[in-house]
Amino acid sequence: MAKLRPARCHRRLKRAFTRTSKYRKLSYIRGAPNHKIIHFDSGNKNYDSFPHAVTLYANSDVTLRHNAIEAGRIVATRYMAKVAGKGGFGLRIRTFPHHIIRENPIAMGAGADRMSQGMRQSYGKAISRGARVKKGKPMMDLFVQEGHATEAKIALKKVSQKFPISCSVKTVTRKISKEVEAELKKSIIEAKEKEAILEAQRAAAEAEAQPETEATETPEGEPTPEGETPAPTEQ
Repeated sequence: MAKLRPARCHRRLKRAFTRTSKYRKLSYIRGAPNHKIIHFDSGNKNYDSFPHAVTLYANSDVTLRHNAIEAGRIVATRYMAKVAGKGGFGLRIRTFPHHIIRENPIAMGAGADRMSQGMRQSYGKAISRGARVKKGKPMMDLFVQEGHATEAKIALKKVSQKFPISCSVKTVTRKISKEVEAELKKSIIEAKEKEAILEAQRAAAEAEAQPETEATETPEGEPTPEGETPAPTEQ
């Protein structure tokens, strides 16, 4: 299996090259590899229930490969799942790898000049897919509650380290509708009630498990629960 080439080989944003041939079938490619992005929406998909939206923007033009987008998605979801829980955030990818990346490998070594003559500007073979991202375009959104806006910024900074360009992060506070706000309050109250019930059950179980430490007084001459008779008292 061929080794994956570094991102600097494909990150320059160029015009999407097309070919027109006198033979109709040669004007098209036979196929393109599938992208590796598993989910474009992760976490809690009810984005309207989150008051804060943190967005990752591109600071320059780039061709962003699909494997870099998937790597960024994995980093963000794992970090936010540890901090806010699986249902405490929502992630949305706003780019799609439409662009087909092609490559014409040129042979190296002895005798390669005869084999590679006239092939330096060939159409090439489809090897990957990428997203054509321009400067200032949003690439990824994170939707969180009020207490996790800082963690969302940290998560998107981790994502930017997977991309071959510098990125910027911006936070937007959104207005939540009254219906959604009422549903959120109701769910919070229900969660608190469940936690209180569980705590009461745990306390009851611990109380039952504890042995009785209170000593029982026995009258003179009667056997104790262990079967021993108490010593007579001096008058």
